[in-house]
Amino acid sequence: MNDELKTLIELQQFDSRILALKIRIDTAPSQFSADEASFKEANAALEKAKQNQLSVEKKKKEKETEIEDIKEKIKKLKTRSADIKNNKEYQAHLKEIEKNEKDIKAAEDLILSLMEKLDESQKAVLSENTRINAEKLKLDAAKAELEKEIEQYRVELEGLKKERPGIVSKISKDTYNFYMSILRDKRGLAVVKASNEICCGCNLHIPPQMFVELKTSDEILQCQECRRILYYEHPSPEPAGGAKQQ
Repeated sequence: MNDELKTLIELQQFDSRILALKIRIDTAPSQFSADEASFKEANAALEKAKQNQLSVEKKKKEKETEIEDIKEKIKKLKTRSADIKNNKEYQAHLKEIEKNEKDIKAAEDLILSLMEKLDESQKAVLSENTRINAEKLKLDAAKAELEKEIEQYRVELEGLKKERPGIVSKISKDTYNFYMSILRDKRGLAVVKASNEICCGCNLHIPPQMFVELKTSDEILQCQECRRILYYEHPSPEPAGGAKQQ
């Protein structure tokens, strides 16, 4: 394997890492959006619990107002008792008072039920508040960790960008332009390994004669299918005695 091909392999490793870092940095916001899902769900549950509590409180207040209105009505009915002139009217008058008193009793029973529901809804709000606080802590921790991770990627990316020209300077301008044209055309993968007569870029078959040339020739060869630059990596020699390294 000639030195220029070795440099191309090294450059490809650099560019693959650079591309991976750029993708990781660019996709970070979408990952954070996924981390926000649990917090948003908890926030929605809290709002629902609050609305339920407000609804119960409103119904309770309405019933309390209704009771006060009925009591006022009974009070007025009782003040009119002296004006009743016959027994029939008096009986009807008593029935009206009795009906209103029953309405008060029914409203009071409903208020008791509403008070139980109000107690439940208040507990639900407290529970959801606890949950959302926990989710907020998790979200803040995830955000801090992600920002730290992205900053590390940025530092590594800048370091690779600074080192890259030194690698590029080891190959000719024509070879570099050739490499870059394939890199752009093949979405960041221009130099690939050949193994067992298979191109590891397109996973298609390499002619036997060409595979032999890859093993023995110093020329820069391309896959006949995907046009990527190929290289063959000779296996490391086994230690003396034939024992394989662990």
